[in-house]
Amino acid sequence: MNKRLIPILLILISSLCAQAIEKTDTVSDRNWWHLLKKGQLKLSDKSVEYPRFLGFCIDVYNWADHTFNSYDTTYVVGTGRRWKARITSDNWVDSYYLNIGREMPIRMMSDPYCNLGGYLQYMAVSVGYSLDMTNIIGNKPSNHKKLEFNFNCARFNIEGHYWENTGDTFIRTFGNYNSGRLVKKAFSGATQKTIGVNGYFFFNNKKFSMGAAYNFSKFQKKSAGSAIIGFNYNNTDINMNLNKIPEELKPYLNKPPQSYRFHYNSYCLMGGYSFNWVLNRHLLFNISAFPGVGYTHSYEDSVEKSNKLVALTLKGQSSLTYNLGDFFICAIGKLDGNWYNSGSYSFLSSVENLQISAGVRF
Repeated sequence: MNKRLIPILLILISSLCAQAIEKTDTVSDRNWWHLLKKGQLKLSDKSVEYPRFLGFCIDVYNWADHTFNSYDTTYVVGTGRRWKARITSDNWVDSYYLNIGREMPIRMMSDPYCNLGGYLQYMAVSVGYSLDMTNIIGNKPSNHKKLEFNFNCARFNIEGHYWENTGDTFIRTFGNYNSGRLVKKAFSGATQKTIGVNGYFFFNNKKFSMGAAYNFSKFQKKSAGSAIIGFNYNNTDINMNLNKIPEELKPYLNKPPQSYRFHYNSYCLMGGYSFNWVLNRHLLFNISAFPGVGYTHSYEDSVEKSNKLVALTLKGQSSLTYNLGDFFICAIGKLDGNWYNSGSYSFLSSVENLQISAGVRF
């Protein structure tokens, strides 16, 4: 090879390599992995370069986010944060009202059950661990179980729960005993298992955010409310074994002592209203009520065996949230009740819940 050509070839090769490197750097500046490592990836940025399948998934996500989770920014804005860390004190009781033959009213309530837990959340995914404070402080057995699921966006909300109680129930009134006034008598004959699903659709989804009041995921800037329509499903299995009532109450039981099991499915159409009241730029108050009516079908092992009845349900909740920058503290109260009503029995079961949370977004 002519030695005079070698410097020329080296110059050409160097030029081509420089152009290739420059082109590669230009592409990598918009590469999704490159941006993710630098903490600059935004899913809404259409200039980001993804692999084909991942790009399709991002397009679907952005469509769903725009369709189901967009707001009027005059009323609702995002927090600008994807992570949340919080500490939550979760406290609840079970309540029961049983009236046998319309002439033997009995009211019962469990002891308060307390949990204390820490949670770390990224967008809709949360992990955490909680401690049974009733067991730790009071040295009582863990007779309660509570598992809950929640998904919230601008247009709708879906919730699921599993509740169980196998003890720590007290009779508060018992027919004519003590002239119908409040008492507190331990009762070991009550057990409860409930599986429930609730779904709601918000009509005023552009101006109202349930997530601002209960999930710390948005800021409500101006007061607004929304009419709500939804559905409720409950699988309820509650047993009241009146053979186990205290001896001093038995003379006041005007029905033969036996085990009364209420095991049924209920399906209800719900409607109601929720309102976010912005007290000032830091403080938000919410109140919501969703009564429902539908259909109940009891199982063969229930006290009335495959009975078909009208179902009634009530869900009410309220919250008070204080935001200071990325920090928040919130108190939430909830009531979930279901009423089984026939000619022979009236049975209302409910769970009352109080949560206090404090945390930070980042």
